[in-house]
Amino acid sequence: MSDSTACPYVPPSKRDSSGNCVPCESLDPSSLMSTPNLEAAVNSECPLWKIKFDSGFNRLSREYTAKNFLTAMKSLNDIGEICESRSHHADLHLTSYRNVEIVVYTHSVKGVTRNDVELCKKLDEEVKVGYSPKWLKEHPEAVGTEAPKAPPKESSA
Repeated sequence: MSDSTACPYVPPSKRDSSGNCVPCESLDPSSLMSTPNLEAAVNSECPLWKIKFDSGFNRLSREYTAKNFLTAMKSLNDIGEICESRSHHADLHLTSYRNVEIVVYTHSVKGVTRNDVELCKKLDEEVKVGYSPKWLKEHPEAVGTEAPKAPPKESSA
């Protein structure tokens, strides 16, 4: 792909080794994952995510409750950095100061592609969340994705 026909939204440094704009190549509706294939991928590759059918198409969604507002915002900023580095942007929602929802789909084709599953996997691998202890206890499947606990503060004598 020459730069004259390259996707204007992805700089050359973020394209694959042959210069192709990976996110823009997903514009073809044939790249949408069928529901059975999507279910299999979510179950095996990103089990913290759920498939939501909304407005006529599939999306991937992950929800959690953070320990507090600051930890919710840190996770959202970390998610934003990864999405920006991949030029593939999730819809991010923060409600009630610490309830987070991440929604991933390919906007241009209105559905879920392989790129979306890969983004979800990357977010699960790299973003460590400061979960609410109550939420984490109720969602043991998220153990291992939490942020490390801060060491106890030493008291000054």
